[in-house]
Amino acid sequence: MKLYVNWRSSLGSIFKNKKRSALTMFGIVIGIAAVIAILSIGRGFEKDTIESLTPNESEEIEINLQFAPDDPALYYSNMDLIQSSDFSLLETIDGVEKVSYPKTDLEYIYQDINVRGKTRNKRIGAITSNGKSVQSGRKLTSYDNQVGNKVITIDADTAKDLFSHANSAVGRGLEINGEVYTIVGVYPTGAGMTMFSAEEASIEMPKKTYEKFFQNVQETSAVVLTLDSAAKPSQVTDKAVKLLEKNGALRDQGTYSVSDMAMMTDGISSVLNTITLFISAVAGISLFIAGVGVMNMMYISVSERTKEIGIRRALGATRGAIRTQFLLEGVTLTLVGGFIGYLLGMIVAYAIGSAMDISVSVDFFTVALAVGVSGGIGLIFSVMPASEAAKKDLIDILR
Repeated sequence: MKLYVNWRSSLGSIFKNKKRSALTMFGIVIGIAAVIAILSIGRGFEKDTIESLTPNESEEIEINLQFAPDDPALYYSNMDLIQSSDFSLLETIDGVEKVSYPKTDLEYIYQDINVRGKTRNKRIGAITSNGKSVQSGRKLTSYDNQVGNKVITIDADTAKDLFSHANSAVGRGLEINGEVYTIVGVYPTGAGMTMFSAEEASIEMPKKTYEKFFQNVQETSAVVLTLDSAAKPSQVTDKAVKLLEKNGALRDQGTYSVSDMAMMTDGISSVLNTITLFISAVAGISLFIAGVGVMNMMYISVSERTKEIGIRRALGATRGAIRTQFLLEGVTLTLVGGFIGYLLGMIVAYAIGSAMDISVSVDFFTVALAVGVSGGIGLIFSVMPASEAAKKDLIDILR
C-alpha cells in the first residue's frame, strides 16, 4: 500500500510539470526508438541473408562435397569427375543416408554455340511463362513450355553476330548441343554482368524443352551427402574427404573439398549480429545523455520541493519513503518514455523495412531491452537525487 501511495505521489509530480517531464522523456523516446529500429532491421536483414544462402528448405542435413581438377579441361570432358565408385565409398561412411549429384540450377545455364566459326558461351534462360518482350517476331509463351516447343528467342546482339541483322534471325535455326531450335523472336539486349547483378540471358527457351533435350547434362564435379539426424557434420566431412583422397577415382588428378554452408552461414550471422549490436551501442549513447537529463530534472525537482519533503517528514514519512517516492518518479518517467520509444521504433523499422524490402524481426529480446534499459536508466540516474532528498534534515528544512 505504501508503494502504491508513493507511486501516486510520483505521478502527481510528473503531471504537475508536464512540459518539463515531456522534454526529459523525449530523449528516452528517441534513444529507445533508435536502438529498437536498428536491432529489428538488423536481425531481419540477418535472417534474410542466411535464408538466401541456404539452398535447402527441408530439415535434412546436407553437405556439399566438390572435386576441383588440376586440369580445367576436365570440366568440359564427358568424364564424370565424381564417379559411381566414389558414391559407393561415400555410402559406407557412418551417418550418410544418401549420396547424390546436386540438382541442376536452371537459373544459370550456359551452352556453347557456333558463331561464324567461333565458339561462344551464351547464357540460356529457362522460361515457364511468358518470355521477354521482343522487337521482332514473337515472345515465348506458357503454351510453348506446356507442349515443349522446340523454339527459342535470342537477344539483338546474338542475332547480329549470327545473321548480321537482328531482324534476319526470325524463322532461322540455331544449333545448340547438336539440336536445332527455331528462332521465333529477337528481344533487346539487356545489361551485362556487374558486381551487383548476374548477366542477362542471351537465349530464352521453354523450360520443358530444355529439360527434354538437356536431361543428361549433369554437374558431376560435386555431390550432396544427406546425413541422418544423429550424425555430426564435422566428423562426416573429415571422413569423406580423407576417404576420397585415399581411394577416390580421380584422386591423382585434383583435390576434394567440402563446402560447408552451415559454417559459412554461422560466420556471416555472427558478423552481421556484431555489426548490428555495435551500431545499436553507438545509437545507445543518446540514452546516456537522456539519463543525464533525467538526473538534472530530478535534482531540480528535489530543490523545488523542499517544503513538500519537510511536511512529509513532519507527518512521519521516513527517509526510505522519501527516497522511494523520487526513485519511482524517475523510473515511471523513463518506463513511459521507453514504451513510447519502443512503439515509435517499431513503426520506423516497419516503414524502412517496407521501403527497402527487408524483413523486420521482433523478438522477446527487443521488448526486454526497451523495458530493461529504460527502467534501468530511470533507476540509476534517479538514485543520487533521491538520496539527496532523503538526506535533507527536518530541522534545516523548518529553519
